[in-house]
Amino acid sequence: MFRHLKKRKPPAPPEVFGYDRDVLVALVRRHYDLLVAMGHLHPAALQAPLEPDGWSDAQLNVDALRALGRSEVIIDLLRHLPYPRAGPGRRADASVHYETKVLSYLRNTWRPDATPQEWWDKQSWAMLRLAPFDKALPPHMISLTYDEAAIGCIWIIDTEIGCVYPHGDDYYLYDDAPREAESHNPWLRAKPVSFTTFFNSMHEQITRLKIVPCPAAGRHRAAMCKPGDTGAKVVRQLYREYGWPDQFNKDGFRRAAVPARQAALNEVLDWSDA
Repeated sequence: MFRHLKKRKPPAPPEVFGYDRDVLVALVRRHYDLLVAMGHLHPAALQAPLEPDGWSDAQLNVDALRALGRSEVIIDLLRHLPYPRAGPGRRADASVHYETKVLSYLRNTWRPDATPQEWWDKQSWAMLRLAPFDKALPPHMISLTYDEAAIGCIWIIDTEIGCVYPHGDDYYLYDDAPREAESHNPWLRAKPVSFTTFFNSMHEQITRLKIVPCPAAGRHRAAMCKPGDTGAKVVRQLYREYGWPDQFNKDGFRRAAVPARQAALNEVLDWSDA
C-alpha cells in the first residue's frame, strides 16, 4: 500500500537585485506619501527636492558625506530623496516605521561636521547614528533610517548590488549569518532584500494596519505602533470607522483619533503615577 505524500510548495525564486535610482526614490516617496495620506505625516513636513537636479550642495550636506567617504552614486541618490520632518516647522526627524526614524542628510538637520572635534568622521558609525554597528559602511552603502531603543529597523542601502539590508528582527539571519558578518562585514547579519520586495512588504503592513500610524496627540509624539501598543488599538479601530483604505475621511479620522489616543496614553500615565 502506497502512502500519499503531501506536495511541497516549490521554493521561492531567488531575489533579483539591481540598482535604479529612480525606482528606489519612487518607492521611498510612495512610502512617505502613504503616511501623509493616512494622517501620520503633515503634507508640509515632507521636504522634497526640486527635480530634475535634486537637492543642491547648499541644502544637502555634501561636505560631510564626502568626509565619510560616500561615493558619488550615494550622494546622487541622497540628492533626490525626500526627507520628512516630525511636523511643519519642526526640525525633528519623522517616525517612518515601528521605532524607526528617517535619517535626513540635509544641512538643516544633519551637521556632524559642525562639532568641535576635528576628528568627528573617525568616530564609530554607531556613535554617529549612521549604522547599528561601529564599522564604517563601504562607500557604495548608506543608511536611510536609524532605530529607537534598538528595536526599530535600519534600512542599509547597497547601490553596488542593488539591495537593502534591513537591520531589524524580521530580517536578521542569526545562526545563518555568514562568518564574515561578525567582524569584516557586519551588514551581512541581515538578509539582503530587493528594494521592491522590501518597500512592498512595508506598504502592505501599513495598509492592512499591521503597523498603525498614530498621529501626535498632546505631549505624545506621532508614532508607528504595533496593534497591541497603548493607544494603537483605538486608532486602528478609528481608521476602519472612517473608511480606510477605500473611502478614507482623513480630517474626520484625525479629529477623532488625536483625543482618543491622548486619552488612552494619559490613562496609562495616570495609573503609573498612582
